[in-house]
Amino acid sequence: MKAGVYYGPDDVRIEDLPKPSAGTGEVLIRVRACGLCGTDIAKYRHCLVEPPVVLGHEVAGDIEEVGAGVSAFKKGDRVVLLHHIPCFVCDYCRHGHHTMCEAFRPSNIEPGGFAEFLRVASASVAKSMQIIPDDLSYEAASMAESTACCLRGILRCNIRPGDSVAVIGAGPAGLILAQLARTVGAAKIVVTDLVQRRLDAALELGADEAVNVSSEDPAQRVKDLTSGGPDVVIVAVGSPKAQEQALLMAKKGSVVNFFAECPPGSVVQLDPNLIYHSEISLVGSYSSTPPDLRAALRLIHSGRINTAGLITHCLPLEELQKAFHLAVDAQESLKIVINP
Repeated sequence: MKAGVYYGPDDVRIEDLPKPSAGTGEVLIRVRACGLCGTDIAKYRHCLVEPPVVLGHEVAGDIEEVGAGVSAFKKGDRVVLLHHIPCFVCDYCRHGHHTMCEAFRPSNIEPGGFAEFLRVASASVAKSMQIIPDDLSYEAASMAESTACCLRGILRCNIRPGDSVAVIGAGPAGLILAQLARTVGAAKIVVTDLVQRRLDAALELGADEAVNVSSEDPAQRVKDLTSGGPDVVIVAVGSPKAQEQALLMAKKGSVVNFFAECPPGSVVQLDPNLIYHSEISLVGSYSSTPPDLRAALRLIHSGRINTAGLITHCLPLEELQKAFHLAVDAQESLKIVINP
C-alpha cells in the first residue's frame, strides 16, 4: 500500500509499505480522508517524532476487514475513530483527566492516517469507533477528531451563557473553538490573528469581531471590544507571545486556556501577581475522549459546526508534502484534507 512517510522537515516520501491486517478485536480501515492537524504540523516542523513515521490521525474511511470477535461493525461500514484511548478506571480518569491516563498515549492505529490502509486496535474499536451518517461526507467526518479536541477545550473553560470569549489564532482549531463557544452560549466572540484571510473566515463563520494583531495592539483592542476584557481567552496558536497576550487581555476572574502546543523549550514571561490579584484561572487542554468524539460527530452532522467553511484544500496522498507547505505558510489554507 502507499503511505506518506515523514523523515524530517521538507522530507515526506510516498513509499510502499506492507498492508496491515486485522487481528482479534481489530479492524482494517480503507482511509478515505485524513485531516492535516496542527500537531502533525508541529511534528513536521520541529522533529517531535522519531522518523521514519507515518503521521495523520484525523481519519474517516471504510472498514475493509473485521477481526475475530468484532460484532458491532461489519465490512463496508463508514467510520471515524480516535487514535488515543483512556482506560477510564485509573486515578487520572476518575478525576476527569482522561488524556493524562497511562493507557492514553500509545497510538491505537497503525501506521497512521496518511496511508491507504490502517489497522485499528481493539481499544479504539470497542470504545471510540463511530458510524458516519449516510449524508455526511468523508471529508466533513474526518473533522470529528479535531472538533472533539476543541469541544474538550471549550468544556474546560466553563463558558456561561452571555459570556465574552476571545480566541487567539484563526487557524482551523481556532475557528472551530469560536463556533463551539457560540454553541454553548457565548454572547460576544472576538478572534485575533496575523492573517487577514483567516480573520475574514472567522467573521464568515460567526465571530463578532476580528482583530489583526499585525496592525493593532491585540490586548487593548480585545479589552475595548469586550468592556474591559473577555470572560474566557483561548490560545489556539502555539506561541509564547500569544500566551502572554492572553494574560494581558484577560479580565479579573476570567479563564485562560492554553490550548495549543508550543515549540520545545518555549518560555512564557509571567507575573504571578497577575494570577493572584486578578484570580485568573489558567488551564490547559490536550486531545479528546470517546464521549467528545460522539458529541463532535453529532455537532458536525447537525450543521452546528460548519466544516464546508473550514476545508479549503482536498489533496491526494501524492501531494502530502505540498499540503504541509501550504499549512506551514498559512496564507492560502485553512483545513487541509488528504484523500489517500
